[in-house]
Amino acid sequence: MAKPDTAVERTEAVFDMMHVCPPQTAFDCIRLLPRADAPGWTDVDQTILGHKTYDNIWSSGDVMKAKTMVTAGIEAPVVAEHILNDIPGKVPAAHYTGHGSCPLTVDRGKIALADFSYGSIKLTGFSKVRIDGTKFGRAAWFLKERMLPPLHRKAMLKGREWRAKPKKIVVT
Repeated sequence: MAKPDTAVERTEAVFDMMHVCPPQTAFDCIRLLPRADAPGWTDVDQTILGHKTYDNIWSSGDVMKAKTMVTAGIEAPVVAEHILNDIPGKVPAAHYTGHGSCPLTVDRGKIALADFSYGSIKLTGFSKVRIDGTKFGRAAWFLKERMLPPLHRKAMLKGREWRAKPKKIVVT
C-alpha cells in the first residue's frame, strides 16, 4: 500500500494462493475516540477482549478487527462471560484464542473454509463433517450456501452459539 509522500516499494513473493481484501477501518464512533488504538480499533487485550485502559469496556466484532460471523460468534460468549464476572467484581475467567474462519470462493460451487487462530495457526473446525479447510470443494460450498445462513439467522443472532464455549483461564 503506497503511503502519501513516499516512494512506492515493490515486493515479490511466491505463493500458492492469494486472497486480497480491501482496507478495513473501524466505524468513526470508535476510530475517532480515545478508546481506540493507533490504527483506530478498540484498544483491547486480544486474549480477554477487555480494553487496555478502561476496565468497564469489553469488545467484540467489527470494532476490533473481526469481520466474520464465526469470529464474532466466538468472541461474544467470552465477552458475555467477562461482563457477568465484572458485575460482582470478579476477575476475567475466559479467554479468546483468535479463532476465525473465512470462506475463500474460487468458482461457483467451490470454496475453501480457512479456519485459523492467532499466529496463523491452521484449525480444522469443520473436520468432523469431513470438510478439509485447505482444499476447495462442493461440501464447503454447500455448508456456506445452505447450512450456515439459517444457523446464523436462527441461532447465532439470537444468542444461541452452538460451537462457542469460552475457554477458561487457568491460574497457576
